[in-house]
Parts: sequence; C-alpha cells; structure tokens
Amino acid sequence: MDAEHRIPRTRLELAEFIATKGDLRRRMEAHLRYRFRLSAPEVEDLMQDVLLELMRYDEPVREAEGLAFRILHLRTLQFLRNRGVRREAPIEDDTRTADERVAPDLRTEVHILLRQTLAQASPACRRLIRAHYLEGKTLKETAEALAYASSNVVWVLLDRCIRRLRAILGATR
Repeated sequence: MDAEHRIPRTRLELAEFIATKGDLRRRMEAHLRYRFRLSAPEVEDLMQDVLLELMRYDEPVREAEGLAFRILHLRTLQFLRNRGVRREAPIEDDTRTADERVAPDLRTEVHILLRQTLAQASPACRRLIRAHYLEGKTLKETAEALAYASSNVVWVLLDRCIRRLRAILGATR
C-alpha cells in the first residue's frame, strides 16, 4: 500500500498526514479562506494550531477527516472570538487608501447609535444578538446556550429582533 493513500489511524499520524501539504490540507486551507475570509498568515496560524491539537494526544481515530475539520472549525471560532475581543485587523486591510477608510468620528457615531438601538431592544433580543453575532456562536450553539428548542427557533427570533432593530433605526434617522 502506498504511503500517500494510507488512512491515518491515530491523531499523530493524522497530524503528519496534514503536515505533508496533501489534498486534505489544501481543502482545509481553502475552507478557511472562503468560509471565514481569513488572510494567508491567519490560515497558516490556524493550521499550526490544528496540528498542535492533533499531536497533543496519540489516540486512535475513527473518522480522520471529520476530526481534522471539527478541530479546525473549533479553533477558527475560538480565533474569531479572540480577534473580536482584541480588535485585531488583518494587515491586508491596511492597504486601503485614506478616502476608503471610515472616519473615526463616523465610526464613533455608528457605535453610539448601535448602543442606543440595542438598549431599546428586549433583553432576550440582546442575548440572542450577543451570542450569535458578537460571540460567533452557531445557531445550534446559541439554541443550546440560551435553552431554546432548536436552531430554527433561534433563527426566527433573530430575524424578528433584527427587523425590530431596523425599525428602531429607521425611526431615529
């Protein structure tokens, strides 16, 4: 059996398989670039995090590709949450001209307007918006965290909340 086509049986073998820059690694990197719109340095950092997590324990794996993508997804969500907290901006975003950048005064006004609008929303709407949009949780994770029956319920409630916020914003303009 050719080593190139061998299915990894342990986490360590899976890490080595991904590190060889094969098809699985290319698909994982493409997933990060297109699904999460991450820059090349961010993609490389996340791939290194995935490899480290896989090498942490040398346990047998049943579904190697599924495990790799699950770890990738969790690490990416963690990265995005932390990036939002630290307010980091990718280096590539700084290539914009001065005219394309938003004026700091305008950014402050928008921030104040958003805070005022959210203050008028119900506490349930604020919790939903915070969990889904600010903390980056999926609909399913939001449903579990806030004890809703399903992700469908969360989607309907989020839709209503956003419509209400738009109506409030329309009235204040």
